[in-house]
Amino acid sequence: MSRTAQTILYIFLLTGNLWARETLLEGSDQYQVTFETTHPDRIKVKAILTLEDSLLYMSPFGPMPERWSEFIQNIKAKDGDGGAITVSRQEEGKGWVLKDFVVGQTLYLEYDMVLEHEALDWPGGIDGVAYKREWGIMTTGRSLFIMNGKLKRKIRVSFNKPDSWKVSVPWQPIGGTDKSYIVPDLTALQESFLFAGSHEEEIIRRDGFTLKFVLGGEKVKGEASRFVNVASGVMDYYISLMGGIPKGGMGKELEQCLVIISQSEHVDGEVIGNHLSMFMNPDGNPMDQMIGWFMFAHEFFHLWNGKTLRFADTSTDWFKEGISNYYTIKALKQTGFIKEDVVLGMLNNLFYQRYIHDPGYGSLSPSRAASGFDKDNHWGLVYGGGLFAGIAIDLEIRHRTENADSLDDLMRELYAQYGDTEKLIVQDDILKRANHLGTTDFTGFMQEHILGPLPISLQPYLKYAGVLVETSGDQLKLTHIVEKSHLQNAIWEGFLGGN
Repeated sequence: MSRTAQTILYIFLLTGNLWARETLLEGSDQYQVTFETTHPDRIKVKAILTLEDSLLYMSPFGPMPERWSEFIQNIKAKDGDGGAITVSRQEEGKGWVLKDFVVGQTLYLEYDMVLEHEALDWPGGIDGVAYKREWGIMTTGRSLFIMNGKLKRKIRVSFNKPDSWKVSVPWQPIGGTDKSYIVPDLTALQESFLFAGSHEEEIIRRDGFTLKFVLGGEKVKGEASRFVNVASGVMDYYISLMGGIPKGGMGKELEQCLVIISQSEHVDGEVIGNHLSMFMNPDGNPMDQMIGWFMFAHEFFHLWNGKTLRFADTSTDWFKEGISNYYTIKALKQTGFIKEDVVLGMLNNLFYQRYIHDPGYGSLSPSRAASGFDKDNHWGLVYGGGLFAGIAIDLEIRHRTENADSLDDLMRELYAQYGDTEKLIVQDDILKRANHLGTTDFTGFMQEHILGPLPISLQPYLKYAGVLVETSGDQLKLTHIVEKSHLQNAIWEGFLGGN
């Protein structure tokens, strides 16, 4: 038998014929992922890798990436002739080394990933941690795939699963089937969610962009129509606001966002790449429901403000996070999910109190509060202070232009100028556009409240909307004046998300 024939035969034996000869992608890495109901505590992976070097590694992303390899067992590696290759584990979190290799050599790899991640405590909530439930298995590229090299493109991932299961992934299928997919590169491979099980899948499409919902748990599935309605309204609001669907840089649209919602007694959420995973409680009280949807709408807006619009450094996190909070509130109000009293309650209970109780309040500027990716320790300054800065800029622009212009226009301008490029936004870009729209100079505001630590008072700005602001202790109280002008009413409606 020829060497080529032996190699092809070996591929068939290794993959169980799933990768048919006519669909092999020459030169691309390939993974076969197997889910079994008889062994729901593990996922089996087989891979064909073209070696760039001797290192096998897992994703460096996540709260504790050195842990990913702890859940990998039964690694076996062979060459094209079926000969065993020695795989040696390096020190914790550093991956594995192949004893003998040749650049360009084909490696046949197989291993198990055990689903025991939730037995450990992880910082940052559920960030990339795999889990299993009655309705299926959620995992991530971070926790599942062993990789080699850095230059891989058009990676193929195929699935074996029980007939009654479905697999949901954010990649493009091959040949219109649900068994094989093409992944653009190693980053997309790592920064993705995968869900396999008896879940339901709901699809929302707009202008070439797909929002794919994965709904797990009987009560969550029972709320499918409500989830789709709210998500559709939020997405339409953001598209209208920004002037288009999210973009991936250089004018390339983000084709798909995967949103996993699993039934749970507690509320939590995370974002990996362009995708969201959430725990939501359909039986939860109204506050739990609101928090869950606020998390979704906030993280979803980051596809525009954070992914389409990208920033030079953490000094603009007040804008990325705080302005996203502002438009999250607007979106939920405009879709009818929350009413005005809830908006006022959120401004007080969630944002104002965390703002004034932030350990850096009055001494640390919002632009420095996220330095070193420390924004969670100064949530009040970054998320709350950034929100209040957005309110101030928006209402000042509306007042100066008699509600003809607003922060909405600034967002659309940024989208139009930066959405098709790889350019990064800096503080001065935001300031210049705010000055232009407001026919005023926000330089002093920026120096005092963004680059400086002076707290922001909402009173000078909400008065433009005919609203009185009182602060007593740690309470923020907003009260409408009895008689408002037409302009004040219009500005208030703009504050709530109307244009």
